[in-house]
Amino acid sequence: MSAPVLVLMPDAEARVDLARPVLGTTPAVRLADAARRAGFAEVLLAPGTCSIVHGARVVSSGEPIAAPALLVFESAVIAEPLLRALVEQPLAADEGYSLGDGLGRPSAWCTGHLACVPAELPIAEELPWPADRGPADLARYVYGEDRARLEAVIWSDRGDAVEGAASASGWLRAIVNRLADGGRPLGQIELAATVTAVLAGPAALLGGRLGIVLGAALLCIGVQLAAVVPALARLVRGRGGAADVQWLAPAVRPFGHAAYVAALTYALVAEAGRSSVAGLVLLGLGAGAAFLSLAHARDVLRGERPRFELPSADAFAARLGATLPAWSNSDVRVEVVALALAVTGAPGLPWGVLVGAALARLWRWFIAPRG
Repeated sequence: MSAPVLVLMPDAEARVDLARPVLGTTPAVRLADAARRAGFAEVLLAPGTCSIVHGARVVSSGEPIAAPALLVFESAVIAEPLLRALVEQPLAADEGYSLGDGLGRPSAWCTGHLACVPAELPIAEELPWPADRGPADLARYVYGEDRARLEAVIWSDRGDAVEGAASASGWLRAIVNRLADGGRPLGQIELAATVTAVLAGPAALLGGRLGIVLGAALLCIGVQLAAVVPALARLVRGRGGAADVQWLAPAVRPFGHAAYVAALTYALVAEAGRSSVAGLVLLGLGAGAAFLSLAHARDVLRGERPRFELPSADAFAARLGATLPAWSNSDVRVEVVALALAVTGAPGLPWGVLVGAALARLWRWFIAPRG
């Protein structure tokens, strides 16, 4: 049996602008992108649709199709696992079922054989849902209040791939949503994260409590911004272009660590009354920490396996038979500790955290097998 086609139908009931992106991409483009990945053979645009979907073919009412098909309102979003299930479990040629959203509104219709493009979306008996699938995998964007349900489907569709605290934290998810709707290229966001993290060094050189705290805060912001880039990339990947390519994000943390620890090392060595021997020891440890961070950044930017990556705190806790508390689920654990200690105004405390993190980078290199 041939692969099904996706037919996008106009939604006359929609009271929202369907050409306006939701989390970086219009519903129709997101649905078409997911359908292609799920195995649909082609995307067709029925008469009256207002969405622009690159690569889709415009058809007219009554045009012959003669293939399995899924007809969906252009205002709807369907989770990719459900689309894949419809491809893997095709209907018989004489079967046709409707799919409704969480509010019971007809949103799609699937059939084992579509003879020609209908003038409007057919309505039939509700589909017997595949295992572990249901109306929660579909949302129709008719009114403004439907946006929350639409976002919930989009995030659940990315749940198996989204990494870090952005997959669980409400305020981080709100930041990702805002960045996705902003429409800025990922490269600009990654560059902003890199500049922010690296500015931690110059800020710390301002001296005093204010400079140390400002530097730690910039480091936290830059690293956290870089940490949400993978989730953001997956949300906007239907937009096309280089949305899936992460450029600087993996190197933001090591760049920021190198800049901040170098500045703190200078502040410690330059303190009055410091003996030359103690200064050399501090200089050696600080330079070593900065070197390991830059080596890690070099590896990830060259696309190589990083030799000096920070070990996972969760994995370490699991080896000890313990679990970290939920409140500590963060992409910036190290940076938050450094910020908390920077509030004291003593540069040696956040410096010690980053030097300790640098020493932890040696663990994977130390235990790695030869070759």
